[in-house]
Amino acid sequence: MKNILIICPTLRDRRELARLGNKHNFIFTGPETREILESFQPLEFIDRLLKDIKGRKIDAVMGTHDYPASLIASIVAEKLGLNGVNTKANFLCQHKYYSRKIQTDLFGSAVPAFKLLNPLKAGDIPFEFPFFVKPVKSFFSIMACIINNRSQFQKYMEASQEHINRFVKPFNLLVKKYSDLPLDASYVIAEELRKGKQVTLEGCVYKGRVYLIGLTDSIMYGNTYSFRRFDYPSSVDPGVQRQMMEMAAAWCRHINYGQGLFNMEFFYNAEDRGISIIEVNPRMCSQFADLVEKVLGINTYQVQMDLALGSEPGYLSGNGLKGEFSMASSYVLRKFRDQTAVKVPGPGLINQILSQKNSARIEIYARRGQALSSFWQDAHSYRYGVINLGGNSRKDLDDEFRHVLKALDFRFKKI
Repeated sequence: MKNILIICPTLRDRRELARLGNKHNFIFTGPETREILESFQPLEFIDRLLKDIKGRKIDAVMGTHDYPASLIASIVAEKLGLNGVNTKANFLCQHKYYSRKIQTDLFGSAVPAFKLLNPLKAGDIPFEFPFFVKPVKSFFSIMACIINNRSQFQKYMEASQEHINRFVKPFNLLVKKYSDLPLDASYVIAEELRKGKQVTLEGCVYKGRVYLIGLTDSIMYGNTYSFRRFDYPSSVDPGVQRQMMEMAAAWCRHINYGQGLFNMEFFYNAEDRGISIIEVNPRMCSQFADLVEKVLGINTYQVQMDLALGSEPGYLSGNGLKGEFSMASSYVLRKFRDQTAVKVPGPGLINQILSQKNSARIEIYARRGQALSSFWQDAHSYRYGVINLGGNSRKDLDDEFRHVLKALDFRFKKI
């Protein structure tokens, strides 16, 4: 039995690992910190963790979300001499300014023109309107949006100062102690707009070789950048997928990625067959883990465990991989106005639904009596749940989704 240290586990982590990990001993450490990052002290956490595990046999370290779990996992694994994503490579993925600089050197026009902005010195408008802005460090699309006019730009730059003071401080502490990057993440990036179908390539690196797991299509709510659902496998042409894979492999080799899962987001413009890089994340796509399992028959949590333990993942053999379904989707439940949840499905109702739909995954984020804005959201909408389903046609999946959503019986009231 192997001892696997899980950094800042999410509820999804606990659920999936419980299904897969009966032959391993999981050591869960640290809270799920998405909602307490203002008070999180990463340097103290790492020092205390290393003291707590001193003398204990640790075989692997895992962290599935990039802030702060995967970065702390890289630091701890490196200190323990274990497999993982190299700490420097992790920083180069997460610090979006340095990531863009390297991507431009490697891939040229596949990277949109960008400029680094200091929120304390907003200065001139960086591009013609509209253009895209995002913090140098964020996750979950927090503070990422399109700017359409000067007034919106000024308001954004003012709001980004609060984001940096609250959200980015722990990352900046890690940058200062564990990296040689000249700039921390107290900045914003402006980028020229790119258009096309958005896809996420997920892959892994094992003993220096880069392997493709698959591409997932991102389907948006109309005229927004808010995800409606994710479809696996992608409908993008296989030749285009190979090009994206070559770019991902070049990136991982260039930054000496280490060993672990990664994902790379792209736009694909079918009109001119242009490929644009959105960003690279040094972690697994945990929301997609069971989508891959539904179609390929192997859960990427298992792949991540194998990589962290230094074992060759069974996935890499590619022999006879086949799941129960030909396709799978992750449906994201959203509201576009802040509302208060007055009725939220409890464990009993969820278990009843799952007993009838045992391949489904249901995650509830809304909390009865609380506004949807009371926890982290993107700049455009309010996410309150996720439903993952497998099927053999788009109609099957959409019909099943509507049935499950109706059975969950959410109720909201306007604020």
